[in-house]
Amino acid sequence: MSPIRILPIAALLLSLFSPNVLAGQKVANELFSPKINTPTRLFSADLSMPEKFNSTNNLIQKTGSFYAAFGEKLFIQGTITDSFGVPIDNVIIDMWQTNSAGKYQTLLDNNSDLIDKNFNMSGRTTTDNLGNYFFVTIMPGFYLNRAPHINFNAYHPKFGKLETEMYFENHPKNNLDYQYLSYNDEDRSLLTAKVRLTDIFDNKSTKIATFNIVMKGVQQYKNFGNK
Repeated sequence: MSPIRILPIAALLLSLFSPNVLAGQKVANELFSPKINTPTRLFSADLSMPEKFNSTNNLIQKTGSFYAAFGEKLFIQGTITDSFGVPIDNVIIDMWQTNSAGKYQTLLDNNSDLIDKNFNMSGRTTTDNLGNYFFVTIMPGFYLNRAPHINFNAYHPKFGKLETEMYFENHPKNNLDYQYLSYNDEDRSLLTAKVRLTDIFDNKSTKIATFNIVMKGVQQYKNFGNK
């Protein structure tokens, strides 16, 4: 074969293994590979779960009240997708947590001094058309050797029910929590929310925790073409 013909073939082979092509292949593999589903909660949280959830995504302030719950303000945001990363709308999300004193108010006597009367211990919201959800709450207090965490139950008629929980990255209590340590490394990573500040130049600004959820199953697409 003449050198003139060899050069184009060599150029083609080199282009197939160029950084841009390899990066494109990596992106394609990520797009078309199933995501790892969010792990189910290992231990039951039914004892602390309220019988009825507050129909609001604001746990800090009760409807019509001028007073706010005691504790460090926290925003929670996330996206719920199917196994291939497609957003799921109309997912109902119930969440509940301890108050700033580390107490589940459902487990306290009604006249207990540890009840924060301005705190909605639970909340409920629904994902929008892009699968996004939001909560406004306080940083949950810890108890015994349990790390701060928030309980989530997600429901959808086509994807069923997911019972899970969210932890906070780099919290010192994580390494002491036997429940958190009961998960394997990969599951712990999926259950640990990324935390950042609303103002990176102000350490006292409000924290934002991002907790994305992957539900098992695949979205069904509607066909708007000819029948």
